[in-house]
Amino acid sequence: MAAAIVVAVVVANDQMREDNPDPTQAAMTAAAPTDENGLPTLNLPEPERAEEPETTGDGECRADRGDQKSGAGVIAAFNHAYYIQRNGEAARALATPTSSVQPAPELQKFIDAVPVGTNYCIRTMKLSDGVYLVDLSLMKPGQPVDRGTQTVTTQQTDGRWFVDVFK
Repeated sequence: MAAAIVVAVVVANDQMREDNPDPTQAAMTAAAPTDENGLPTLNLPEPERAEEPETTGDGECRADRGDQKSGAGVIAAFNHAYYIQRNGEAARALATPTSSVQPAPELQKFIDAVPVGTNYCIRTMKLSDGVYLVDLSLMKPGQPVDRGTQTVTTQQTDGRWFVDVFK
């Protein structure tokens, strides 16, 4: 009797599969576009692009606008003003009045010497309160990546962070 029930269930399942094919299987057997090798091609939507890279945490490579909410943020903002905006006044405005950063006109001369189209990426590692080790990678057009490290001291004044000393 038990064997007869098992056989009946198996036969019923087989008939249900024939009457209602698996939708996944049906989709796979439907005529899909193929490439030159006869392999199916996928029609995937284009990935969404972010307006700007996400701000990353301490130690991760970043090339975003930065901010004046933290020491690492103002270092990112300074580099963005220097390499992307290419603006000596904007970069100097992110430094303390007594900073070792050159005045804006002299800073602009250094910025102008950097080839247009240069990209960068920085990694910051906090050494102590307000002091960071910065690993800067410069990608100049047609040249190999140029890397260097420096220690950057930052300072908080009136709730905003500024770069102070580059060594």
